[in-house]
Amino acid sequence: MKKMLPERVLARSSQTVVSFELQDADGFADLIGKRFSTVTIEPARAADRFSMSGTYGAVAGIDFSRSRVTGEFRLIPEQHYDGVFFFFPTAGSLTFHQDRESFTSSASNAVAAEGAACRSMDFLSNHESFCVVISRPILAERLSILLGHPVVEKLTFLQSIEMASGGATALKTLVMCITSPEFGPQLNRATLTAERVRETLVDLVLETWPNSYSELLHRPPPTIAPRHVKLAVDFIHDQAKLLPSGTELAVLSGVSLRSLQAGFRRFVGVSIAAYQRQIRLERAHADLLRDPAASVEEIALRWGFTNAGRFSRYFRAAYGVLPTELIRRKL
Repeated sequence: MKKMLPERVLARSSQTVVSFELQDADGFADLIGKRFSTVTIEPARAADRFSMSGTYGAVAGIDFSRSRVTGEFRLIPEQHYDGVFFFFPTAGSLTFHQDRESFTSSASNAVAAEGAACRSMDFLSNHESFCVVISRPILAERLSILLGHPVVEKLTFLQSIEMASGGATALKTLVMCITSPEFGPQLNRATLTAERVRETLVDLVLETWPNSYSELLHRPPPTIAPRHVKLAVDFIHDQAKLLPSGTELAVLSGVSLRSLQAGFRRFVGVSIAAYQRQIRLERAHADLLRDPAASVEEIALRWGFTNAGRFSRYFRAAYGVLPTELIRRKL
């Protein structure tokens, strides 16, 4: 009897890569509004002529583009997008107005702009750039996989890097390749390739653009932690449902609170409180997969999260998905 091979489920990504040419600001506003947020575009001068052309692509929640814009104008989002915009200008400049500051990107420096903090953007002079946009849930999900544990402290990126740096050059070259006339249209048919492109873009951003997790991502295999740190770590693992304070853990470990805090930062990579939350989120994640019939509220309480809504926010920030979405995937 012929042996049947198990069916393989291949990763599939929805993708769209299109070339565009716009002759008015309304077309640009429509393009941005369909993917990110409704926007208002205000020309710098009423007589300014607007035009925009280039290539735009989207692969399972990640956007990339190359574009050329004529005219000066201000773009004002009506809602804020929970993602990070990485711009690589090759001509002209952009000025970003965020909550408390403004900064400019030009042909000499690339920028990482927070979508949630952006109040407006000024496109100055004739502008050309490459751009990658990645949602925060996608960044959190991939980062948690690379680190091997949930992300419990916010991922932040260095606001500006030199265009001549290795990271900016590599990212710009990759976007240049996938938006080229020879390669870009193929992504509409090559679903497996699109999935690899998606992962490569996210990994390249996390590994080459300086961020708050760069040290952990590039850290060599961990050295042996001193006894007082190991005692506290073991207690947190063994008694994950308890919530001892840093002071209580320091007394248990036989050192001062300052020494224990410094030990956690050096050998664990996060604060004591962040590590406690990390372990409780890991246990909750395992229980959600093991027992999808249990309610989110029940599992949240089981691991010391007294507010189910706050637990869901912590979980989404750590893993890139809501607890209910994880259960749905499992089912």
